[in-house]
Amino acid sequence: MKDGIGLATAFRTLTTFKVWGRESKSFVTSLYWFVVVGIVLGVLNYVIIILLSPYLSPLLISSLAVTFTVWATRAFHLDGVADMADGFGGGWTKERVLEIMRDSHIGAFGAISIALLLIVKVAAISSLIEKSNQFSIIIIFSISRFLLVFLAHISPYARKEGTAHHIVGEAKVRHVAVAFIQLLLLAFFFYRGELLKVLLLFGSGLITSLYILYRGKKRIGGITGDMLGTTLELSEAIMLTVASL
Repeated sequence: MKDGIGLATAFRTLTTFKVWGRESKSFVTSLYWFVVVGIVLGVLNYVIIILLSPYLSPLLISSLAVTFTVWATRAFHLDGVADMADGFGGGWTKERVLEIMRDSHIGAFGAISIALLLIVKVAAISSLIEKSNQFSIIIIFSISRFLLVFLAHISPYARKEGTAHHIVGEAKVRHVAVAFIQLLLLAFFFYRGELLKVLLLFGSGLITSLYILYRGKKRIGGITGDMLGTTLELSEAIMLTVASL
């Protein structure tokens, strides 16, 4: 088979990991595996926390875990946070917002947004460690990547062209369904006794993603790849916060 099934493409897109496998002919097939990528990243974070817990403070461990995630994802989604913050903060028309978001330079809104987001993540994970609730990270990382698939399916694309047009608009119900089934299996086999908490986490992440879609439709008539990255990062930060309560 000359064409890959999308798994390798998903890992090469969302992480820095060097994985074996053929590239998928159609990028959209990688959406089937976004939740799997989230599971792997979540497990790696969990392992880091468990291994370092006997030796380091929760704050330092959480800082290292967040640093690892930033490296593992090459700050791909954080770049989207910065672009969206700069665009929505500095643009007054649709055209200007999109122009700013396309600019590779980072402005004050973007820098401040990334800094605050990372602070919240470090603090929330530190709280999870103190409460021995770090296993929640795996389901949280999985939900945040499911939300990418979900939002890509239900959202219009704000640009006439762009790198994310292969995801937004081409994502189908089958991609959402497969990703959701993976999420359900993860919750059923590993979080069976905490399903209410999982629903609360899912609900908080879903509300976050729908709010970003609402803002996108109102300001620029849809979403962009940067807004998908913001969805992942912001929903993750909020779910980590909710889990730490």
